[in-house]
Amino acid sequence: METKTKRLTPVKAIRAYCLECSCGVPSEVKLCVIPDCPLYPYRLGKNDARKRKKELSEK
Repeated sequence: METKTKRLTPVKAIRAYCLECSCGVPSEVKLCVIPDCPLYPYRLGKNDARKRKKELSEK
């Protein structure tokens, strides 16, 4: 039997990883106590670097 996997964007995959790291509790992802983690800026499922790049290009 084939298992289909859902393709995730990199940011969504990071969000899923952070949820796994916090035992599946979304509120714990937001309260993450590991700011040194390289995934920390993306833990909420958003790419702030992309947002800043867009803002700069609009100026």
